[in-house]
Amino acid sequence: MTLNPDSLIAPVIVPKASDILAARLREIIVQGRFAPGDFLPTERELVAETKLSRTSVRDALRVLEADGLITTKVGRSGGSMVTLPGRASVARSVELFVRTHGVRLESLLECRVAVEPTLAALAAKRRTKAQLENIEAIHERFIVSVDNVTEYKRINLDWHLAIAVASGNEPLMALMEAISAPIRDAMDYQHVTTPELRALAVKAHTAILKAIQDQDADAAFKRMDRHVSGYRDIAVQPDQLAKAAQE
Repeated sequence: MTLNPDSLIAPVIVPKASDILAARLREIIVQGRFAPGDFLPTERELVAETKLSRTSVRDALRVLEADGLITTKVGRSGGSMVTLPGRASVARSVELFVRTHGVRLESLLECRVAVEPTLAALAAKRRTKAQLENIEAIHERFIVSVDNVTEYKRINLDWHLAIAVASGNEPLMALMEAISAPIRDAMDYQHVTTPELRALAVKAHTAILKAIQDQDADAAFKRMDRHVSGYRDIAVQPDQLAKAAQE
């Protein structure tokens, strides 16, 4: 006997026991009931408490390790130690998504336009003296790198990331770190590193830096928006190159 196609009874999907245990342990860690550096119960204890097989318990712990919530230490004093994921793990996850899903360059640049002006505005408000000095030092290296495309692209990325750090916004920092390298490495992005556009970038960076130095959040937002929007337009519409050079 088969179900009527119009039946309201949908297929029943039963989650794996290891996934259920991983979800419970994840929630316990997120709630702060285990602090970073604490050890979870041993495999033997988890088997006894949950009545699951050792295989299911080990699979659950592997899921948590992949999430960056624990690390496994071997040996007599080893076990599963709680280690909360940092910004780098978030950035790696997003970057992996970008690279494995074939996210288009245009989409990455749109994301950059949505994020970077806000980062610049926050940096203007929040930057410390040390952070400002770092941004200024990178800018000086950027100016002298214009005749070396490889150095120029690397230092350009460092400068934008330094502004992200100065913003003090961890989630936006992670997002910026995740999308920056794929944008830099995209083959379609090569035509925005012409000598003329490198000179324009130095000019734009100088204006943005001035706004951050003056702690003028509105100016920092507007200047960064113009800068990254212009690069987006040129990257996806090469005919915008002549227009940019005239501005």
